[in-house]
Amino acid sequence: MAFPVIFYKSVLKNTGALLTASSTDTGYTIEDVRNWKAFNTWRSLVLTSPITIDIDLGASGSADADFMALVNHNGVANGATYKLYADTTTPPTNVVQAAYSPTSDDVEIKTFTAPGAKRYWRLEIAKASPPFPAKPFIGELLIGLKMTLPEYLSPDLDPFLKQVAAEGLRAQKGHHLGVVLKGQLHRGELAFGAAGMARTFLTSDLNAFYNNHAFKRLPFGFVLDSDDGDFLRPLWLKIPDDAELPRRPAGSVYSRIGIRIPVEEAWREAA
Repeated sequence: MAFPVIFYKSVLKNTGALLTASSTDTGYTIEDVRNWKAFNTWRSLVLTSPITIDIDLGASGSADADFMALVNHNGVANGATYKLYADTTTPPTNVVQAAYSPTSDDVEIKTFTAPGAKRYWRLEIAKASPPFPAKPFIGELLIGLKMTLPEYLSPDLDPFLKQVAAEGLRAQKGHHLGVVLKGQLHRGELAFGAAGMARTFLTSDLNAFYNNHAFKRLPFGFVLDSDDGDFLRPLWLKIPDDAELPRRPAGSVYSRIGIRIPVEEAWREAA
């Protein structure tokens, strides 16, 4: 059983980070892979393999990472593989994530061993037998350091975090005709039970997440348990616009703090 993990940091958002793609279709821009809007995609102009996306963090902007996340892409449909490089020279040749086949075109998160701070990063999208059947596209790309929560969530959480939105159809007399499935809902509350969590983690990592990301209602990746086949599926979530993020002492002591993080889907998969 693994601790829950939140994925929100990204070197693509670093000040001065320069993004370039080896091919970009007319009417698209590579900037759209870092605008927090997964529905707004970058797309390649060509079907040839490989396609590359390069990130230059600048002379004084080197950064480390141990995960890569993609939201709303067509790697599975295209039979593509993804490979990630990081280096101190350009073009980067040091492989930090070997080529792999993604398992979901909705939300895909891959973790790897952090290589240390690097200036240059490259994502390579390839196909063993080119060309691609469709132009590769990506809605959102994150490369950064994950935040592992130090404790397990409250047992009253629905660990699947999945419901299906549906609209019923009825005849004029009220007979049930069927339903229209509108997609998956991911609603819940990430909490740590009556005992709360250690304040030391709250005042460091978690408060940074709150102040730099969650309070702004920006989306983030989440994996409940990477060791469990039922609960390792990554989700793309956000804090509801009207929700609060309470932090209250647990048991009248300030060494433990009660945390409750309400969430909803930021990307709704098909039902």
